[in-house]
Amino acid sequence: MNKTIKFFKSTAGMVLIVTLLVGVAVQIATGNFFTAYNISTLTRAASFVIIVGFGQTIVLLTGGIDLSVATIGSVCGMANAIFMVQYGINPYLAILITTFMGIPLGAVNGFFIAKFKMTPFIVTLATMQIYKGVVYVVTKGMPITGMPDSAEHLANGIINGILPNIVIFMVVICILLTVMLKKTRFGRYVYALGGNRNCAKIVGIPTVKIEIMVYCLSGLLSAFAGVMMSCKLASFQASIGESWQMESITAAVLGGTSMAGGLGSVVGTIVGGFLSSVISTCITLLRVSSYWETIVTGAVVLIAVFIDAVKDNEAFREKFGRRFKKSAKANTSE
Repeated sequence: MNKTIKFFKSTAGMVLIVTLLVGVAVQIATGNFFTAYNISTLTRAASFVIIVGFGQTIVLLTGGIDLSVATIGSVCGMANAIFMVQYGINPYLAILITTFMGIPLGAVNGFFIAKFKMTPFIVTLATMQIYKGVVYVVTKGMPITGMPDSAEHLANGIINGILPNIVIFMVVICILLTVMLKKTRFGRYVYALGGNRNCAKIVGIPTVKIEIMVYCLSGLLSAFAGVMMSCKLASFQASIGESWQMESITAAVLGGTSMAGGLGSVVGTIVGGFLSSVISTCITLLRVSSYWETIVTGAVVLIAVFIDAVKDNEAFREKFGRRFKKSAKANTSE
């Protein structure tokens, strides 16, 4: 009971309430929001952003940021289409290979950030441009079409006519990441690194290794989203996921992840991701100009960041203090 009350007092809890209220209001106004088709479409669209947002959340937990998530997804989606169409590789093998391509692409970010103490914003901005350039050099901006039906079905399949496959993938990933962050040494180290990097070093946490691994994980998740998107469209477009960097940050922040690091969860990212998708859907159902979507989403993000900034600093220190003591104790015992 106390945990439930605590959740609804958190940023993620407030965002969930707002999301439900917006949905109810639009349902009353249009009568079309809570339909099976609309919910299926909404959750499917949100799942891609949320999967990318999971990686962004873990990066933010360390106090970093990853602006290259969209272009990593684009590069891997392009490779997926090329493998299937031009080389005739088995669709499932191609999906597996190109998804894991995200690891070395993310490792490039982690290497420069962790080894050379470079600013995450600058490094990932640079790699974003590099990866984007690679896509246009290879494809010349032209689409790659003719992907197998089995690949399209994997991304577009729906169980019992209601639950899309991509939503199941998203939920499974969320469960795995939640267990990793809450129950493993790596998860404790991620929170400790974002809470106080200097203290993390003092107690012996391998901060360089952890930071590189975090960006590798972000790259892996971005690659999976990009590969699944290319399968969903049964083709590769150079514009795939071009807004994911902003949308992934939005989902994480609205879900209660602090951009200062040390606080947040992937479950909250689901809440934040769905709010953005709900806003987009509501604007469409109300037949309002789509240009308002950017304005409304930006305003919501600003409010969420403001709320995060004015949180009680002492409460933050106490919360982090408990986590860091657990991390230090676990590290000492091991």
